[in-house]
Amino acid sequence: MNEMFALALKEIRFFKVKYTLIGFILFLIAALVFIVSGLARGLAFDTAVAMEEMDAERFYLETDADEQLVRSRFMLSDLEEEIDREAGWEPLLLHRIRLDLVDSDFRENVTLVPVDPDSFVYPGVVTGESIESSTDLYIVVDESLQADGVEVGDQLYNEESELQLTVVGFAENQMYSHMPLAYIAEDAFASMEIVPDSVANAILLQESDEELEARIENIISGGNWLTKDAVVQATPGYSAQQSSLMMMIAFLIIIAVFVLASFFYIITIQKINQFGVLKAIGAKNSFLVGATVLQVFSLAVISIGVAIAFTVFVQMNLPPGMPFVFDLSLLFVYSGILLTVSLLGALLSSVKIVKVDPQQAMGRAE
Repeated sequence: MNEMFALALKEIRFFKVKYTLIGFILFLIAALVFIVSGLARGLAFDTAVAMEEMDAERFYLETDADEQLVRSRFMLSDLEEEIDREAGWEPLLLHRIRLDLVDSDFRENVTLVPVDPDSFVYPGVVTGESIESSTDLYIVVDESLQADGVEVGDQLYNEESELQLTVVGFAENQMYSHMPLAYIAEDAFASMEIVPDSVANAILLQESDEELEARIENIISGGNWLTKDAVVQATPGYSAQQSSLMMMIAFLIIIAVFVLASFFYIITIQKINQFGVLKAIGAKNSFLVGATVLQVFSLAVISIGVAIAFTVFVQMNLPPGMPFVFDLSLLFVYSGILLTVSLLGALLSSVKIVKVDPQQAMGRAE
């Protein structure tokens, strides 16, 4: 193994320019795959991360809502009379509103979410204080608003309704449909009188409960129970964005297969004489193939490692509003795929090594 590895490194050092170019091409492909995957994750984050992070597994939406939360609407008065919320259900209402920051140029469309602060729908805070069950117009907003200059204690107001809301805390990962969520106590939201009482886009259960689901369905007809994943996938723009970007990544990997296989095959053809000489002095096919695979492995590991470092650098220098998420676990998956692709390209060219005839390779004699 040591001799095999030494032979691989010696050849890389001897043909520096050739292998540097191959490594650079692999670096470019890997960096592009990583950056596109970061954009895909960033767009997914902005589109549906609030639903992904929500501690709910079952969603009851209107049948004709196409599985989209914003298209569904229920009146809950009958349900509230028949089944107490302590049985395990919670309403979810998403109300879009524009908020301005007092004495600032800040303008932002947010989604108000009235909640019971003690329910599983409320995500809690990472900075500041939590909201309480009261009529005080306090809100907890997504921490992305901090980048726009919003701080705890700031007053956000809606010009049309002349409502003024006080930011008391920030929550983590609360974006939906590219808008930050703002959580407010149900009593406070009801006092604002901007939507009728007992209205919800969906009914949520923390976990599957067939008996409770059947009871709710009997009281409020015209709905379907959906999983969290189905609701996330149906979020406007989510599936289209993800499928388009995943297709780009798939094509990049396919291109990498052909490009790398072609390069390694051409290099193998150029080294036919060398392989012939080595075979003539006793080198086995397994040794020559192993040296080639180790060579490609070393080159691929270095190129992919540099591509990961470059992706981190790109993320650190992107504008604050750019939807880009560095997902290390996903990068390792794509790194493994690219490494496998590189090794497959080397193995394909190794077929030529096995077929080398020492006499023909050295003397080019028929």
